[in-house]
Amino acid sequence: SSTISKHWEAELATLKGNNAKLTAALLESTANVKQWKQQLAAYQEEAERLHKRVTELECVSSQANAVHTHKTELNQTIQELESTLKKKEEEIEGLKQEIDNARELQAQRDSLTQKLQEVEIRNKDLEGQLSDLEQRLEKSQNEQEAFRNNLKTLLEILDGKIFELTELRDNLAKLIECS
Repeated sequence: SSTISKHWEAELATLKGNNAKLTAALLESTANVKQWKQQLAAYQEEAERLHKRVTELECVSSQANAVHTHKTELNQTIQELESTLKKKEEEIEGLKQEIDNARELQAQRDSLTQKLQEVEIRNKDLEGQLSDLEQRLEKSQNEQEAFRNNLKTLLEILDGKIFELTELRDNLAKLIECS
């Protein structure tokens, strides 16, 4: 039971370490998500501004080639921003998955902690039972030793009485022969 207790304590320490790491990763992920959301909003505002700018340039400019080139560049920029946005959304999904995994690990750690506490309680109960049984065994051994000693004393007395009876018998037999 001591080995099991040490095993569960080691398991608990490992889980606490993992929990601390996961908590730190979760906090960092949350901060990154907030930052990416801000970047996403900025990208969306920039994209909207660029769209408006393209529309304005198309209306105002008489130079179609320059506007077309600028529009192509802006569209390319918008595509890059949308690509970046898509990557950030994928990262956010990945972080959400990590958060879910961290919560699942937390639940497992809580379950193992509860099981460890139950095992420790059971271990204490078993130690109490073992102590009680050891005391009862010691008492029984002491009683058996006292019984043996009493039997030895009784045998010694009995041997003495048998010897006396044998002498008495021999003396009676001699008396009968003599008479």
